[in-house]
Amino acid sequence: MTGARPGAPVAIVTGGGRGIGRAVALALAADGHAVCVHDTGVTLNGHQPGPGPARSVVEEIARAGGSAWASTNEARTRAGAAEVVAEAERRVGRPPNVLVHAAGTLRDAMVHKATDDDWAEVLGSHLSVGVELTRVLAPTMRASSWGRIVYVGGAAGLVGSIGQAAYCVAKAGLFGLTRAVALEMAGRDVCVNYLAPFAFTRMTESIPPATERLREYLRGAALTTPADVAPLIAWLCSAEASGISGQVFGARGAEVALWSQPRPVANLVKAGGWDAAALGAEGWPALQQHLTPLESEFDLFSGPPAVLVARPAR
Repeated sequence: MTGARPGAPVAIVTGGGRGIGRAVALALAADGHAVCVHDTGVTLNGHQPGPGPARSVVEEIARAGGSAWASTNEARTRAGAAEVVAEAERRVGRPPNVLVHAAGTLRDAMVHKATDDDWAEVLGSHLSVGVELTRVLAPTMRASSWGRIVYVGGAAGLVGSIGQAAYCVAKAGLFGLTRAVALEMAGRDVCVNYLAPFAFTRMTESIPPATERLREYLRGAALTTPADVAPLIAWLCSAEASGISGQVFGARGAEVALWSQPRPVANLVKAGGWDAAALGAEGWPALQQHLTPLESEFDLFSGPPAVLVARPAR
């Protein structure tokens, strides 16, 4: 690790050895952050851990003159997350104040076919890591009144996806965590946001093109890269993003989107209260027009993305 610039933000990037996490680690280091590249190095399904991916990204950052170190500690528990944070403070001399949680594994299966181990693995890598690192970092962020957190979620956690129940639950949990922590940190310059990215990574590449809709989705996905996503996350981690918190953003090639969030869309009042018969006769016809279509992310984003014409070198 080269010397960290005095006063520079200290960032932990989970999943920093590959894909979106790697692109974010490189972007934050280029912006002057001291970066903990946190990655256990496991395969997509959570097996065969190793230090190679994290160390490789640290070497990239060092060659570019940035400050970074590798961490392969498992952060699914409070103790493990605390050690990741403590190591960062030992190396830099101050606690981390930026968290980008991009780590996650994948074991696709229908809800009734996924094993206990499948559920534990996917919820642990996506949700537990985000929760435990947040729990450890929150006191310092509150005390210093400055911090940035970006949870890399997914459209599947917001609209659903067939055969990915565990993944959807984990990403939906990160959305709930985003809202809760953003509200708890309100009044301080601690900004907590959720990103639903689209980029061609090993996770996207693993989706079997079982239908024409999926084949079309994957043709578009291959046109987007992790480097397309990193600038938005880097900006959300900057001082310029002050006041932006509790939001859901999307990034897809040259597109940046702000997502809506669940709110009531229709209300019915009956002075004497509702019973089943009245709901069927009076309530349902009024509510029916406001129903949300049962669509998956593949329905919403099957069309081609807006592709970057030219990508600046980093």
